[in-house]
Amino acid sequence: MTKEEKRFASEINDLFFQLSEMLWEHIAESDLFYEKKTSFSFIEHLLIEFLGKESFASMSKLSNFFHVAPTTMTSIVDRLIKKGFLDRRRAQQDRRKVLVTLSEKGKIFYSYHQQKSTENYSLLLSKLPDKGKKFRQDLIDIKRNINLIRNNLE
Repeated sequence: MTKEEKRFASEINDLFFQLSEMLWEHIAESDLFYEKKTSFSFIEHLLIEFLGKESFASMSKLSNFFHVAPTTMTSIVDRLIKKGFLDRRRAQQDRRKVLVTLSEKGKIFYSYHQQKSTENYSLLLSKLPDKGKKFRQDLIDIKRNINLIRNNLE
C-alpha cells in the first residue's frame, strides 16, 4: 500500500468515526425530544429504524443483520418489548419462527424520528453553499458503489 493509499484509508476511517459520532448525537437528541424517560442504546435505536423500514423480521434475520448472537438479540428485543416499542409474535406459516414488529408506540417513535431527521438534515443541507446539491450527488455515487465497498470489506 502506497503512502497516498494509507492516507486516504485513514481519511475514510476518520469519516466513519465522525459520522458515527454525529449519528450518536442525533439518536440522543431524538430520544430527548420524544420521551425524556426513554433512552435507547445505539443498537436498540438501529433496530427500531430497521423494523420501521422492514415492517417485521425473524429473530434469526435480526441476529444475522446486526452480527450478534441470538441470545444477545433476544435480550435487546426483550428490553424494547418491556419499554413498549416492539411486539413479538409467531409466524403463521411456521409456528416455530418468532417475528418481531414495531408496536404502536414503536411506530409513533419511528415516524417522529423520521420527521425530525428530515427536518434536521434539510436544515443542514440548506446551509451548504450549493444547498447540498454536490453533497447529494456524492451521496448518490457512494450509494451506487456501496455493494462494491461491502463486498471488499468481507
